[in-house]
Amino acid sequence: MQFYRKKARSMGVPIVPMIDILTILLIFFIVHTQWKKPQSLLKIDVPGADFMEGTPSSEQRAVLAVTGTSAISLNGRLVEMNELAAALEALKKENPGVKLQLDVDKKAEFGIIVGIWDALTSVGIDAGEVPARIEINKPGAR
Repeated sequence: MQFYRKKARSMGVPIVPMIDILTILLIFFIVHTQWKKPQSLLKIDVPGADFMEGTPSSEQRAVLAVTGTSAISLNGRLVEMNELAAALEALKKENPGVKLQLDVDKKAEFGIIVGIWDALTSVGIDAGEVPARIEINKPGAR
């Protein structure tokens, strides 16, 4: 007598359904990814000029200077940051057509410069019309 024997089922991983699922997941992630431009951290070194062609300006400007220790002076008089807007307003009242020049030491904090720009705009002076000179200490020079 011959009995029916079950054939041993081969144990394996069904590959075709797995490929279908992986394809669907790949499409899902591609569609839902937010593509952003790479933002790299840039080391910015502000260039300085040793010589600039042109004629020197004959107009007198009031000097707004920032030292390396971030001390602010307006025409040689020390001014605190919180008093700068009032001092600029008083300077505008004394000399209505006065133009400013911003002299900044390279070691000054950038936050101080931004605060100066804020004070200028609060008084009504366009910060773009104030030329800025940044003093760069050359190696070997004191």
